[in-house]
Amino acid sequence: MIRKTFYILNNIYCAYKEYWLRATDFTGKTTLADWWSVQLVNFIISIIFAPIFFKIFDFNIYAIFCFLPQLSMNIRRLRDFGKNWKWIFINFVPVIGWIIWFIWIG
Repeated sequence: MIRKTFYILNNIYCAYKEYWLRATDFTGKTTLADWWSVQLVNFIISIIFAPIFFKIFDFNIYAIFCFLPQLSMNIRRLRDFGKNWKWIFINFVPVIGWIIWFIWIG
């Protein structure tokens, strides 16, 4: 059980490290597991540090730093799914666009 936990945590760590190392790489592939691992880590970091960021900067500076790496990872994931990168703009359609996005990506 402990070995499996370390294995999972190591995979999450490797996916998050690759997220930052490939921040400007819009080519290649991103696995579904890596995509969800990064979303989990970003969510946890945002929950923990958002109150601090909002007190200091009046906005979440972490979200600004994550914009480009998240964009490149989402475009790689869209290409893995067989869609053109322009489909990323479906996120601008409230609710319906988000539902379609998570069906495609997830």
